Amino acid sequence: MKKNRSLRSMIFFLAVVLIIPILCFTLYLQVQTWMTMKHNLQRELEGELNTANHTLEMVIDKYDMVLYDFCTDDEIIKLVEQINESEKPSDAVKYQIRRNLVHICNRNVGVEGITLITESGTVCFYDKEASSFVSTKWANKIPKVDMQDQMAVYQGSSYVLGTESQPVHMLQLTRRLADYRNINRQIGIVVLSVNQSVLWDDIQVSDKSTVYICESDQIIAAADPDQIGKSIAVKSQRGYRVLKTKNDKTGWNVYHFYSKVQYDQQIKANICIGLGSMVALMLLSTVLLTFMMRPVLDLVGQLVYAMSEIENGNFDVQIPSVEHPTNEVERIVAGFNEMSGQLKQLVEKVKQSTVDQKNAELQAMEAQIDPHFLYNTLESITWMVEAQKNEEAVIMISELAKLLRVSLSRGKTIIPVKDELQHSRSYMNIQLVRYKERFQMEFQTDKEIEDYCIVKLVIQPILENAIYYGVGNMDEDDEGKITVRGEKKEDDIYITIEDNGMGMRKEVLENILKDNNKVPKHGSGVGVINVHSRIQLMFGEQYGLEIYSEPDEGTRVVIHIPAIPYTKENAEQLEMQKYTQ
Repeated sequence: MKKNRSLRSMIFFLAVVLIIPILCFTLYLQVQTWMTMKHNLQRELEGELNTANHTLEMVIDKYDMVLYDFCTDDEIIKLVEQINESEKPSDAVKYQIRRNLVHICNRNVGVEGITLITESGTVCFYDKEASSFVSTKWANKIPKVDMQDQMAVYQGSSYVLGTESQPVHMLQLTRRLADYRNINRQIGIVVLSVNQSVLWDDIQVSDKSTVYICESDQIIAAADPDQIGKSIAVKSQRGYRVLKTKNDKTGWNVYHFYSKVQYDQQIKANICIGLGSMVALMLLSTVLLTFMMRPVLDLVGQLVYAMSEIENGNFDVQIPSVEHPTNEVERIVAGFNEMSGQLKQLVEKVKQSTVDQKNAELQAMEAQIDPHFLYNTLESITWMVEAQKNEEAVIMISELAKLLRVSLSRGKTIIPVKDELQHSRSYMNIQLVRYKERFQMEFQTDKEIEDYCIVKLVIQPILENAIYYGVGNMDEDDEGKITVRGEKKEDDIYITIEDNGMGMRKEVLENILKDNNKVPKHGSGVGVINVHSRIQLMFGEQYGLEIYSEPDEGTRVVIHIPAIPYTKENAEQLEMQKYTQ
């Protein structure tokens, strides 16, 4: 079975079909954007790490250059050689060296001290914090570094200056003093101690990033001094994206820590912006589509409702429309209104034609009954007059007059039940005279049914058949009897005509209301089918006759009609086929 779909559902389905590819494409773009952003952020983090590494190298180069100038100074080399060659160096030579050390510390920001250790073991130093080249807590305790054919060595310092609340951690740059005449001959080393905090004046990273400088796994420089001295291996990397690179100049490892929360928030923020824009665009599209389609859908809905009303027989329905239609739907509505008006006129004409046709059929059926009965009655009266049975003939003529008065009924088809019963009594009084009362007749009808509507001449044909096919040929000793009962049940009236005559065979009973050709002809002949058809034409197919019969047992015919109170208005509406309950 084909499933019905409303226009609204079809438009919704079409919108979904259109939106799904757009949504998929948008999601694809979002995924690509997310991957691009992730890649860009990764490059940004790598850029920060490389910048920090490059800045570290530049800062070290700056101090390395200071140290290089000092170590290649001819005067300094001569003074150091004098100390190495003398068993007891003079204080004047040491003073000259110390004065140069003081100049280096005072002229270069971040230098906390400098120490010169000759090959002979003499130590000359300057401690900037103590402002002394005589007394110090650390400058004269720096161990001599094994250079191993290297010109320079870079390392962290184990000495911490300053206070406990504001500690000063140092990086140490060590360079070899060499005789320029024999470059492979070492005459001493110089150790430059630099405050690690000077790195963070130049190394700039985002607020979400942290950089650590490590020697092996130990942190030797960090923006947070509390982290210095700790192992980078034990530092929790959970919740961070960690990048690492090695500084080629110093051999130190540079670590870049970036918070994953910030990383994810940045990614999510951009995704949310993209998805929010997509949702806003979809909502805006939906609102615009609804705003544009709602008038059309409302008109279509009214059109569907109006069509269903017409299907149910309401031809007065009209859809509000504009005088000058501007679109196809409005033209359809205008056309529908015009069509419904024309259809109403056509239906009225058809109804009137149907009423006229039914009235003509009813009149024709009534005309079928009257000649037969009148012929039979007059034949009986003629026989009585010939037999000089004048009293019986007078009774026959009197009852015939009553019968004809009801039959004519001023041309009306609908009469009260009491008139139809009177017509039936007059008919049976005539027949009892004709048949010399060989059978009995009894009326057992409730008084309450007498003032309801009935189609005239529906009981008499059944009584006629009850005589001809039932009790008419029975002997007087057989006690033939016809009984008429009438009662009201709920909203219907049932009039039963029952006889104890010969009954009917099964094949006759099955066809008596269907096929007139298979019904034996006697008397009025077509009476039963006639009555059944007239009742259905007037009241509807749910009403009519019900016949029950058994051979040699008798026959029972039930007339089923609606209980419609008899008034002049109801009778006229029924005859015009306009009555509604």
